[in-house]
Amino acid sequence: MDTVDKLPALCHYTLKINAIRGSTAVPQPQLPSIYAPITGRVQSARSASAIPGSELLGRGLQLSITGSTLYAPVSGELLHLSQSGDYIAIKVNEHFSLQLILGRGEQYLTHDALKVLCRRAERVEQGAPLASLNLPRLRSLPQSQQGLSVLLSALTEQASELPVHWLQSGRVFANETCLNEEPE
Repeated sequence: MDTVDKLPALCHYTLKINAIRGSTAVPQPQLPSIYAPITGRVQSARSASAIPGSELLGRGLQLSITGSTLYAPVSGELLHLSQSGDYIAIKVNEHFSLQLILGRGEQYLTHDALKVLCRRAERVEQGAPLASLNLPRLRSLPQSQQGLSVLLSALTEQASELPVHWLQSGRVFANETCLNEEPE
């Protein structure tokens, strides 16, 4: 057996020994508080859109939109911002990333109802404006393009084991309503 093959076992035992000695343990993932990125209503605790509904990009909820400004629901590194602005990915920490998808996330170059406000940002703070929405234009689009999916992805195996308790229904207010609850 090669030394490389033994590395996982060696790392496991090193962590155990360090824990016994009182060394700093590997930090356990903690769920971030995710605030409503826009004023609206919880449509469902599962996204109705095809891609978000598949949970391929994470688990979350679907919001109907009544507000006109999209805010950062968490602080973190801006990983991806689509050309049209209908897909935004934020790395919250080493354990989680958050995706915001307007409609089905199918607008490639432009989105008639969306104006991106954070095009040059590398990092966003919770509550920072990301985009403005033209509600009359949004309402003129097909129903499938009018919702916002908020999806949390686990980046580590430890994080994927944590249960996420999403808000199930009701009105939400941008930057005020927490969309997830800490498990009891």
